Amino acid sequence: MAADVTLLLDVGGQGSRALLIDADARVRFEADRDVATSEHDERVEHDAEAAVSALAALIADVDAACADGGMRIGAAGLAVQRGSIACWDRETGAALSPVISWRDRRALPGMQALADDATEIKRRTGLRFSPYGGAPKLQWCLSQLDAVRAAADEGCLAFGPLGSFLAARVLQGQPFLVEDTLAQRTLLWSRERFDWDPWLLERFGLPATALPPVAESRGSHGALLGVKGAPQLELLIGDQNAVPFLDGEPDPDTLYVNIGTGAFLLRPVPAPVDTPVFQLSLLDRESGGRWAIEASVHGAASAIEWLSRHTGEAIDRARFVGLRERVFDPPLFLNTIDGLGSPWWRSGPRPAFVGEDVAHEGEGGAHVSEDDARRHGLDARLLAVLESIAFLVRANVDAMRELVAPPRRVVVCGGLSRADIVCQLIGSVLEADVLRLRDGEGTALGAWCMVQRRRVPEDRYEAISARSDSALIARYARWLQCLEQDAG
Repeated sequence: MAADVTLLLDVGGQGSRALLIDADARVRFEADRDVATSEHDERVEHDAEAAVSALAALIADVDAACADGGMRIGAAGLAVQRGSIACWDRETGAALSPVISWRDRRALPGMQALADDATEIKRRTGLRFSPYGGAPKLQWCLSQLDAVRAAADEGCLAFGPLGSFLAARVLQGQPFLVEDTLAQRTLLWSRERFDWDPWLLERFGLPATALPPVAESRGSHGALLGVKGAPQLELLIGDQNAVPFLDGEPDPDTLYVNIGTGAFLLRPVPAPVDTPVFQLSLLDRESGGRWAIEASVHGAASAIEWLSRHTGEAIDRARFVGLRERVFDPPLFLNTIDGLGSPWWRSGPRPAFVGEDVAHEGEGGAHVSEDDARRHGLDARLLAVLESIAFLVRANVDAMRELVAPPRRVVVCGGLSRADIVCQLIGSVLEADVLRLRDGEGTALGAWCMVQRRRVPEDRYEAISARSDSALIARYARWLQCLEQDAG
């Protein structure tokens, strides 16, 4: 007999991944497909049809793997990057815009007219008014893209989170739907109504008829195309919001750190918390709504990519091994890749290594002097970048202490967590042991837990003991002082 597995589709900022996970929470099959990113000035986007093609190709890979491996998909879940948006024709499903990434800041100039509403927007949604939200991007599409305006005039415009567009393309019948956690990231969703907010729609000038109806994350959302047996999509959710369900039920005593392109820190809370420093992220609608304080580190894997571009040298994971032993006095790196996230929420200063004579050239290149290049080689710079990621995590944990008690448990997951040094640095700077998810796939396994209503078995974690490092703690204090001086 065929063994039942659960299919989890995880669509992130750089591509899509499919995993088949069995009843013991073990990954039986895994595949991924990259999607090209176009970056120019403030614009970060992907071709929408390429994103659909990548997901469809993964589904075909999964179907073949099931046939070869004697597996049967019992249920499916789709977790999607939260702040990215798309516009499409509701009748044909054809894309009318690119996928505009959460990192895209093209809508920033048009946001000035709503600056006075920032406090009220946060009160209603739980999220900060920022260009990373979906509404300013949708507003830009409606005003700047002829195809989007024409579809609106003809009454066939659909727009919203990327997850809604993908669901319409990979589910039977092209369903028109969104769920709460994705809807929240648009800045058009009400945390009191669990639905679109008429006041916010009016303020942004966006038509309610173009937005999909809001549903709960868990439910029968439609049958998946391209897979034998047409399993039901039983979960649609924002990628980060699935992570706290690794414990079956989100644990208020645990800090969940998911490290990929950026890093997100989620600390579940028993009741909504209003704070200007952090976002209030909905986890799911059950029990009247379950929430988490959310912190954002924008520069994680993207900071390593920045270093590779600006040094002209490829950086692979093999270089990470033994890095702390090879480098004794790394510089400090002001990690402002894609701007400073929480607890500062500022755009700059520009990324830089403290104390180096750096001359800025062109639209984003930093040319390092030969003397500094000799003094701080690639290993030292790489360690500085990795330390900066840990420092940003520590700064957010410190800021959270005004709202919640220190966490009793730290769970680390995500692609970058597979590098031992990243987990070791986080543990050392937090002065706490961490639990690393062995597979790294916190989003997919958290989604599996939501579909199965179970927790991940304890043997899926490994403990990373914190290494006492007074020099690292001292560098953190200097780094924090430099960052706050320059950011001020």
